[in-house]
Amino acid sequence: MPLPKHEALLRLRAIELISYWEGRLVTTQLMAWFGISRQQASSDINRYNSEFNPDSLIHSPAVKGYVPTAGFQPVLSAGHINEYMALIGEQSDQPVSEILEAHPSVTTVQLPDRAARPEVVRELIRACRNAGSLKVLYASMSNPQIHERVISPHTLVYTGFRWHVRAWCHKRQTFRDFLLSRIYRTPKSCDARAPLSSTDSGWHDQVNLTLIPNELLNDAQKSLVERDFGMPEGRLQLTVRTALAHYTLQRYQAAITSEEADRVREHPLQLLPADRAKLTPFLFSFDGE
Repeated sequence: MPLPKHEALLRLRAIELISYWEGRLVTTQLMAWFGISRQQASSDINRYNSEFNPDSLIHSPAVKGYVPTAGFQPVLSAGHINEYMALIGEQSDQPVSEILEAHPSVTTVQLPDRAARPEVVRELIRACRNAGSLKVLYASMSNPQIHERVISPHTLVYTGFRWHVRAWCHKRQTFRDFLLSRIYRTPKSCDARAPLSSTDSGWHDQVNLTLIPNELLNDAQKSLVERDFGMPEGRLQLTVRTALAHYTLQRYQAAITSEEADRVREHPLQLLPADRAKLTPFLFSFDGE
């Protein structure tokens, strides 16, 4: 089957990714993203469902949209969660065409998808949208045996290395991060009640951090680092959610502790020593890590 024109292919691929990972597709989402009419959005969905992936979507009055059939398999994408998150990641700042289609002369280092499965992601997204709670089978470094946990998720997060969900933990009675790859089987809805996500201070509060070249570098090396990271006056100022501060520093390969700063080749940047105390309550908020 010949592929459709570029813009139509982008819309069809978006239909597939949304259906596969969210488990629900509504025409208004396509209308907003692509600036198309409701009629065009419906036509695209029908085309995908007849020409490219026959009878893979079913209209459901209960969700006022389309849901994938039990055996739904992607045909226009590889079924990787990174494809889906790239689609929705920066809609306000970047055209969909730039997100979905990489330039042929540009590539990136492929990181593992960490076994994020669509049936898990779908239930997490549904719970996030509906302020619901889930029973999950989970394992952590401190408790590697699979065990049942109850969580109330509010946001999926990609740190650049792995996926986790920010959720209220009913066992620990606090908001924590749970790795998607450590959730076994499909989560099940439950009636457990949790605090509103607006009370997650670690998520809503922000912290100001300053990065500097590693103090053990010589002057010439510090100048190179400053140039690499665009550091006016030898400093890089960051304002981030406190719950994401540690992951942000990981992305910069910035040393947090003095012991990490001693490993200069691993950490050309370091957190300003005066800022270390700001992060103490927020380091490693993964459950059991």
